[in-house]
Parts: sequence; structure tokens; C-alpha cells
Amino acid sequence: MTAGVLVVDKPPGITSFDAVQAVGRILKERKCGHAGTLDPMATGVLPVCVGAATKIAGYLTEEEKEYEAGFTFGVATDTGDATGKPVEERPGATATEGAVAEALAALVGTFEQVPPAYSAVKVGGVRSYTLARKGMEVPLAARRVTVREARLLSIGPDRFRVFLSVSKGFYVRSLPRDLGARLGVPLTVSELRRTRVGPFRASLAVTLDALRERALGGDAHSLLIPIVDALGRFPRWEVPAQAISQVRNGRLSGPWLVDRAAASPGDFALLVTSLREPLAIVGRDPTGLWKIVRGI
Repeated sequence: MTAGVLVVDKPPGITSFDAVQAVGRILKERKCGHAGTLDPMATGVLPVCVGAATKIAGYLTEEEKEYEAGFTFGVATDTGDATGKPVEERPGATATEGAVAEALAALVGTFEQVPPAYSAVKVGGVRSYTLARKGMEVPLAARRVTVREARLLSIGPDRFRVFLSVSKGFYVRSLPRDLGARLGVPLTVSELRRTRVGPFRASLAVTLDALRERALGGDAHSLLIPIVDALGRFPRWEVPAQAISQVRNGRLSGPWLVDRAAASPGDFALLVTSLREPLAIVGRDPTGLWKIVRGI
């Protein structure tokens, strides 16, 4: 069965779900899912898990991400980006290069960030954007996020561009609110491109048009990154032949586990066969015992 991760270069104007459906149609695969949503206006790296790789999607969303984003001075919208309705307009408002660079430098670190109202965060089981579109107040709790790097790329009188390296859960569309407050200028995200999700960089990404071309030539599936490589940050442990069926049945025991490196609760490892076939993801429980947390 086909399984792996396809790094898609999502075009603007479609949802991440649309992109996943397109991949499924092109590859003729029913089982596909993405690892980390991109807004419709955003472009760039969208990892799409195909076949059994859908079982690891949740682990890929934990990866760090990198973005290049453009901001326009003088207007703020209800969505935080150019697709929204203006809620504040101050034509000609701007900020100096030094002020913007200083505001970006102040972002670096770990802090609590409130997601934008127009987000996929659930409130009482309903997506926040659904409530926001109905004009309802959306009380969203702050989430702990980390900015590892925030750097100014270019600036002009009416706009600037930045590079961001951030943790999971970070919303670039919250920056117009937060940076705007620091600079005293209304801001809007005018362009957004994701350039990396964990090990998946834009240089690995394929457009949907290029994928269709490869499919016509019968070579599209060769673009899939194997599960063992997609989870390259996990320690990889080979399971002895005599224990493989046991692992596949959800049981984990035997002397082969004894000498494994110590790990803290929350650490994971990938179990594989001698042929690099993925079997399961394991982790230590609070008592220190290794447990299968996800069969593959």
C-alpha cells in the first residue's frame, strides 16, 4: 500500500482541505490528510500524509515552522490579513526601520499569544471563525508559543517583510494586533508564505500542477517521503524478527528493550523492521515503562 508524506507547495486561494483533496484525486488515494493548516491566502509548505502516513500527521504538526510574511501599514482588518474587512484605517501611517526591527526583536522568546478570532480554534465545539463570521464575541484563551527568530527582510514607506521561525500553535495573523500595538500603527498581513515545517522545506515542495504532470508520467508516487524519513527526528529502533508480530498486535516487551537509551516521559522513538518498515511509535509512561502510543 502506498504511504508517505508529500510536501505540497500550496497555491493561494484554496484551503488546505482543498489541497489535500486535489492530492487524493491526482494520486488516486482515498486516505490523505494534512499536517498543519495554511490559510487560503497563504502559500508554501503543506505536508500531506498519504495512506498509512495519516497516522503520523499529529506528530508532524508538532514541528517548528518558518514563514516569510509581508505586512501593510495603515490598515487593520477583522481577520488580520488582506481577505478581511477593514476595522481601522490610517492612510499614510508608517514606522521607521529601527522601530520595526526593535519590535520584531522583542518577539523572540516564549510567551502567551491569543489566537485571532478568525481561526480554527474550537470554542464550545465550534470553530472560532464560524462564530466570528456571525458577529459573535469569541473569547479565546492565550496559548504558550515560542518565537526562535524574527528578522526584518525589507521595508518601504507602506509595507515591510519579515522572516519568522516559530513553534507550533503560533499565529502570524495575530502579529498585526500585537506588532501594531507596539508600533502604534494599524497593520495587516498582506502576504504569507510558509517555507519550512520541521524537515520539510520549500525546496522539497511540489506544486499541484507539477504533481499532475508527474502523475501523467506514472512517477508521482516517487515524490512521497517514507514515514521513517518523515519522522527522522525520532530515535529509530530495530525490532528483532521474533518480536515483530507482537509489536503489530500492540504488545511491547522482551529483553531487546532493556538496553534502550533512557528517555523522559513525553519522549518518543520509532520502531522499525530490518527493512526500515515502520511498525509503531513508542514513548515512556510516567512509571518509566515503554508503551506503544501509535501503531503504524
